Amino acid sequence: MRLQTRQFIRILLILISTIAAYPIFGQARYPFMTPKIDSICRNTLDYIRIKQTLTLQQYAIDQDAEHLRRTIDILNQHLEETLNEQQIVDSELAAINRYLDSLTPKRPDGPRPKENIIDILNERLSFHGDYGLNINQLALSNWAAGGESSFSGKAFANFTLIDRKKSFEQKLTGAFAFGISRYADKRIEKSDDKIDLAYYLSLNSKSQWNVTAVATFNTQFANGYKYPNDSTVISTFFAPAYLTVSAGYSYKTKDDRFQIYMSPLAGKVTFVMNQALADQGAFGVKKGYYDEEGNWVPGENVAPALGINIITNYKQPIIKNITYTTMLNLFYNYIERRDDDRLRLDVNWENTFHFVITKYISTILFVHLKYDHNTTFPVYEEVDGVQTVVGHKPKLQFKESLGIAFVHKF
Repeated sequence: MRLQTRQFIRILLILISTIAAYPIFGQARYPFMTPKIDSICRNTLDYIRIKQTLTLQQYAIDQDAEHLRRTIDILNQHLEETLNEQQIVDSELAAINRYLDSLTPKRPDGPRPKENIIDILNERLSFHGDYGLNINQLALSNWAAGGESSFSGKAFANFTLIDRKKSFEQKLTGAFAFGISRYADKRIEKSDDKIDLAYYLSLNSKSQWNVTAVATFNTQFANGYKYPNDSTVISTFFAPAYLTVSAGYSYKTKDDRFQIYMSPLAGKVTFVMNQALADQGAFGVKKGYYDEEGNWVPGENVAPALGINIITNYKQPIIKNITYTTMLNLFYNYIERRDDDRLRLDVNWENTFHFVITKYISTILFVHLKYDHNTTFPVYEEVDGVQTVVGHKPKLQFKESLGIAFVHKF
């Protein structure tokens, strides 16, 4: 306010001096005015005008400076208010963090406890599979075309356990099945029986090819008979049993639908732990015999082999709710020497068509082809009108089943 008053007085004095000097510079000259005095007066008037202009500019500058000072004061005030609000927010946030820390139990003093092995396994392991019951039924009464009423059921279970690590992967698979059939004459026959286990150990690499070791084991649960004669045993638990251990290379697609494993060097051991069957030389073991002194030499229970092993797995959805799965296992024994014409190749080919009806009900078509050059079957010829066994040879084994299945997946 004081600055504005001073500026006003200064401008008023300039105006008064200008008015007072006007007669001097008018048309009517005073008689005492000499040219020198006239020049001085004119120069003084120019200086006064310049000063007036500069004074007005200074006044405008002072006004702008005052406006800027007021603006700076307002900004400083807003800055101070913002800093105060920030302090309040920081204080509230610190209070919330203290409250959250109070809810978290403190770690006890001393060394940090090791991670729970169960938590570690849960992160690494993947376990899934299914189990269920497959049912087939046929009823006939006064049926001219003939036939026999029957009822069959099969319980099955499959699982896959995978342990993935950065450097390698382990996988354990299992397939179990046991089925029986009951006919109208109340006789009961075994329709399915298997125990299949496989273990895979693969070293992870950047490519889809990996160094892999595989071990497989196959046997059955109960005795098998030469039906309809249920007094002649042709197989039992661990008779036969097959253990295969091999190392080679495996390849799998990125979606895991197709996998192939090839081993140039695979060891296979056949176990026949039922001595009666071993004495007969069943499933390729060396059978019992009488030595030169007439002493009985029991048959061997183990038959080793060395060869090439190839395993392929493929899974493909055909259309919605229909999936085809196949597994082919080939083993060629290249060290066995035989005088007969047997092909030294073991084939195990399983095919499954899974038709999903509901979440828990499915129709399953299972086709199993198998050839074992050490598993022989009698060859019959008619001699004097009677079917007589004239020899034994391996044959292609075929099994097919179709039925309604109640399945639960996990």
